[in-house]
Amino acid sequence: FVEAAEGPDDIKRERKKQKVRDALEGFTDGQVYQAIEARKTGGEDATKSVKQAEFDVLAALHAETASDTLDQKFTARALPPSKWVMAETSKPVAAAMLQKIERVVLVDRLRDVVAQVGFTRFEALTADTEGELSVNAQRASLAREVTWLPAIENKGEGFFVQFKKAAVEEWLAKPEVQERVHLLARGFEVWKADRPSIDRGFLGGAYVLMHTVSHLLMTAVSLECGYPSSALKERVYAFEAGYGILIYTGTSDAEGTLGGLIEAGKQVARHLETALRMAGLCSNDPVCGQHDPVSPHEGRPLHGAACHGCVLTAETSCEQHNDFLDRALVVPTVEQQGCEFFPFDAL
Repeated sequence: FVEAAEGPDDIKRERKKQKVRDALEGFTDGQVYQAIEARKTGGEDATKSVKQAEFDVLAALHAETASDTLDQKFTARALPPSKWVMAETSKPVAAAMLQKIERVVLVDRLRDVVAQVGFTRFEALTADTEGELSVNAQRASLAREVTWLPAIENKGEGFFVQFKKAAVEEWLAKPEVQERVHLLARGFEVWKADRPSIDRGFLGGAYVLMHTVSHLLMTAVSLECGYPSSALKERVYAFEAGYGILIYTGTSDAEGTLGGLIEAGKQVARHLETALRMAGLCSNDPVCGQHDPVSPHEGRPLHGAACHGCVLTAETSCEQHNDFLDRALVVPTVEQQGCEFFPFDAL
């Protein structure tokens, strides 16, 4: 469709198809054609990161209609709240979820491509909030003249949870939240002081919030979906366009996976309730809840209230190597700092 479109008239003709009409709802024929031309020439879309493009696609789904390509590499459908707020979820929690969540999208089929670009020693390289590695990253090349990169293609499934932008921004404006985020930023500066070659900034309070919720949700889902937590992966979206998390799994097998995460996505409110309840108390409290990122004696400057007893998961599942986590930003801990995104009385 993208390659064949030669003008707005072609867009108008394609709108007769139900799937195309649903996908293009809210956009004029001219706007759609301009977007197609930009994609063909590498114009407007070239300025977007991969993560931004992913978020735009997932956040554009408004109805329970599958959006798929001809080769079936990507298929997703949005669910109405009546289908993802489960009856067995307690009423106060259900109300709290509705106030915070914008939409839930089931990704029936996706493709995950991982390529190796080089080697590092002593310090692992991690991506920024856009999912991009720093251009100043010092790494050993795979060869003197690199003409190809080893890569693997995984096929899988997952679910996407988008949080309301207004709710996140209102939370970020609270003095208690700003104080906590400032403490985490100071811890990041302590970490960065020992690594002058690293060119990256603090990821921000919204990212730490989304990242921690992602870890908690992966742990809760793995208890029921049939996959171990090490088999799940995350994509964290926290930038101006919006906020959300994608929990997914994949395999190199030609047929992909078997639908366990799709069923988990349909009951995301119940899983999120479980995750938040477990996060309130860690087996290492009060030591975990009182952790100071700036303390030179503890050696964990990139963590708030986070440890292997509550938030940390397999590093292969995390896009930040188990850094930038703090459950105090998600739920009240033993410290009761008042900076939580989900208030305790709602649980």
